[in-house]
Amino acid sequence: MLTSLRSRIGLSIGATIFVAAVVTIGFVALELKELEQGGNLDPAHVEYAELLLVLLPFAVIAPLVGVLVAGWSLKPLSTAVAALQEIGPDQPNRRLCEEGLPKEIQPFVAATNQALDRLAGAYLNERRLAADAAHALRTPLALAKLRMDQWQDGATIDVVGLAGDLDRMQRSIAQVLAMARLDTPGQPDDCRPLVDASRLARQIAAEFLPLADKMGRTITVDAEIPAPVNVPDLDEALRNLVSNALHHGQGTVSLSVSVTGEEIVITVQDEGVGLQEVERIRMLSRFAKGEHSPGSGLGLAIAATVMERAGGRLTWPMPSTLQLHMAGCSFAANGDG
Repeated sequence: MLTSLRSRIGLSIGATIFVAAVVTIGFVALELKELEQGGNLDPAHVEYAELLLVLLPFAVIAPLVGVLVAGWSLKPLSTAVAALQEIGPDQPNRRLCEEGLPKEIQPFVAATNQALDRLAGAYLNERRLAADAAHALRTPLALAKLRMDQWQDGATIDVVGLAGDLDRMQRSIAQVLAMARLDTPGQPDDCRPLVDASRLARQIAAEFLPLADKMGRTITVDAEIPAPVNVPDLDEALRNLVSNALHHGQGTVSLSVSVTGEEIVITVQDEGVGLQEVERIRMLSRFAKGEHSPGSGLGLAIAATVMERAGGRLTWPMPSTLQLHMAGCSFAANGDG
């Protein structure tokens, strides 16, 4: 079985000329047979014989020429293969050049570059996950180790502090995993289940009530109107906003859902002094947090990423007010009751 393109081209050219020579030989044989029987020599058959003499050298030379031409034509592809072999983790952004390649091969090279882009994105996400985990766990791990070292030196172990360190590590790991999940491609829009934002707001408020009672805080909800949305991980975003209001805000935490035209807005507000606009912009970045914040600095970044992937947005219009803006949907249009 011929696997070399050069061999295939050479064989095809040689076979074509061979068939032409055989046909010509057939005509000459017929003419010779007629001559033996006393027939007249047909001038056309003489031309066939002359053509045969011309084709015979080409039957030998043409396959060799075909192989050489194929090698010359495929040289850019060999260069592209050599460049592809050099792409690795140390050079994830290197791509194949389409310049100089035959037009028939350029779509394949373009598809290869697109595949490399996807692989580079996945590789970057893995590296980011490792870096995020190390960044988020560095402080609570250091504090927990310090408490254990003090206990080994004879001091009384701070159980409450150690429990707090473990709780922060648990929250940080959960948030890093959530961010890693959001960094991966999501489902097509048609595959996303609809969520009633009002019902979700009431459910999440109920989840945080025990924590709010423990902190001496109150959570109120104003979400009675149906508000269907197509936002995956909306619960993750809303939980992070409520958690942020409880841990970094003051007074009552208020959740409300409003519908303006085709837009649905979930508002989370507390009674604290909040932050100035410059700080609010910075806090939406990964690992951005206040000086004395015990968190990992991922909560608001997760919420912003959830909304961005769904075509919505997270806004911070006032110092102690955050809002999730998203497009509304219809339950009936998507087959939900």
